[in-house]
Amino acid sequence: MASGDRFEHKFLLSLSQRDELLAALADELRPDAQGASDGRYPIVSLYYDSPDLRCYWDKWRGVPSRRKLRIRVYGTADGRIPAACFIEIKHKADGRGAKRRVQTSLPAALALVRGEGEAADFPPAERRVLEEARRMADADGLRPTCVMRYDRQAYFLAHGSEDDPLRVTFDERLAVRFDDLTLRTDDRRFARQVLADGQCVMEIKGAGAVPYALARKLTSARIFPRQLSKYGEAIRLFGPDAARVA
Repeated sequence: MASGDRFEHKFLLSLSQRDELLAALADELRPDAQGASDGRYPIVSLYYDSPDLRCYWDKWRGVPSRRKLRIRVYGTADGRIPAACFIEIKHKADGRGAKRRVQTSLPAALALVRGEGEAADFPPAERRVLEEARRMADADGLRPTCVMRYDRQAYFLAHGSEDDPLRVTFDERLAVRFDDLTLRTDDRRFARQVLADGQCVMEIKGAGAVPYALARKLTSARIFPRQLSKYGEAIRLFGPDAARVA
């Protein structure tokens, strides 16, 4: 499973800005049906990096072509939102991005990235993703570095095309840990907060361009994009040594 060449804009908002924007776009947004009725669901991710944190430093230096490897689990502890696990590779090149991912069980995902398990059982496109993940872990020396959790509120914008609608998400309560790299659905065992109280990250993602009407509303609200990586922000705040002790 893959998403092709896409843009991704990120914004750091206060929760009051988010609420005002949601009110202004109330007639244009529809909640992601994969979440609760309001599009909310938790995300817990295991991020991979090299011992010298090359993925982090590539982002910091602005390397034009860079990749990120993670295993991500969705779902709630009570099962109201079913659990799902993906191996994901994000590739950023010259400001555009692509995400390639394969759905499997959590034990299988961990084993496949380690080079264990049988990739031949997957369809050819997914097998190529798994082979790429293995190369990143083997040749590039990527290994588990931190676990991050946040709560996402996700929508689709009515202006987007039916085949590839524009996606708008709000992530809050970002938290990270570097000591226990066990991945669990809806995990809440975090002490380090990545965002200040009352903040969230908005992301706008799509294949075309941000509609003019939406861009105008963002500008009127003085909401402007900024360079932001959730993983990079966690390392920046808590220092590379926090990642190295894992």
